[in-house]
Amino acid sequence: MMNGAYGSYTFSLRRWSLLKRIEKAGGNIRYISRHCGIVSAYVPNEEIRGILEDPALLTAEVDQQVLLPKPKLIGVISRNRMIQKIKPTSQVVTWNVKKVWKGNPDPRAGAGVRVGVVDTGINLNHPDLRKNIKGGINIVEPKRPPHDGNGHGTHVAGIIAARSNSIGVTGVAPAASLYAIKVLSDRGVGSISTLVRGIDWGIDNGMHILNLSLGGGKNIPAALARAIRVANSRGVLVIAAAGNSANADGSGDTVEVPASLPTVVAVAALTRGNKRAPFSATGPTLDIAAPGVSILSTYTGNRYAALSGTSQAAPHVSGVAAILRQQGMSSAAIKRTLSKRALTLGSRRLYGAGLVQV
Repeated sequence: MMNGAYGSYTFSLRRWSLLKRIEKAGGNIRYISRHCGIVSAYVPNEEIRGILEDPALLTAEVDQQVLLPKPKLIGVISRNRMIQKIKPTSQVVTWNVKKVWKGNPDPRAGAGVRVGVVDTGINLNHPDLRKNIKGGINIVEPKRPPHDGNGHGTHVAGIIAARSNSIGVTGVAPAASLYAIKVLSDRGVGSISTLVRGIDWGIDNGMHILNLSLGGGKNIPAALARAIRVANSRGVLVIAAAGNSANADGSGDTVEVPASLPTVVAVAALTRGNKRAPFSATGPTLDIAAPGVSILSTYTGNRYAALSGTSQAAPHVSGVAAILRQQGMSSAAIKRTLSKRALTLGSRRLYGAGLVQV
């Protein structure tokens, strides 16, 4: 860990000679992306000016934070309580999944499609998820498995692909393969550099879809924009939560990074009555909407929880995208089909194309 005399930066380079310059200045190079040419490094504050003036440098940015977009926890249910509550059916098909499907999901939906959950990790032992979890990486603590100590990533994973297994809940694409890409700590904090590394891992490991239920404010980092462009060029569809810091009246452009990037599918949140959730970000970059209020899904400790947020809306779209990918569609075709099939609800700056539909 570097002390206060160092700053954390992301660089994109014209020439690789700058790496030697950084090291000579006493910098510590943490990561070099072979996909998008981004370098993350700690650099002594007294040396950064000289590096910024080096003609081998293309762009330089302070490595900004990315965070969970303030999800609202409604309640947590133990596994035993869940079993008692749903007998004799043994498994709940939640209202939100039914709304997206217009009925019950096909247990085979999403089979063979790889979805990366770029988040706080996943509860790797949850009975509704463990058979669908096929791998992952912990970028926050590289020597540990990508286990979720927060609950957020597990909740997102369940909405996408909780298994149709006669227990608990079922996801939108119950047969999709889940990959836990832990870029946020258990406190829900990460950085642009950890997010870039997570995207790179997704490219390296053949993800078809990356779900990013996280936010990084309004400023668009060049490093992140570049990483997502490269992912898109490799056929990876990136879907992101629009953000939970909207004006209640829906005014203004409040969509956060990465959802605000033009190549990302930005997802707004809806109530059970198909109205915009008051917290749901608004603006011209919204693409589509999905249920995001009081969503029951998987949680830490093999439990279940109801949460609200655009974080909960985005994985519905990732689940539908997995179904379309299963049918052989490219990322570009999936984006067109999502928009074409959506149920129109009103202004595009509030709802995008409307409610996502299988």
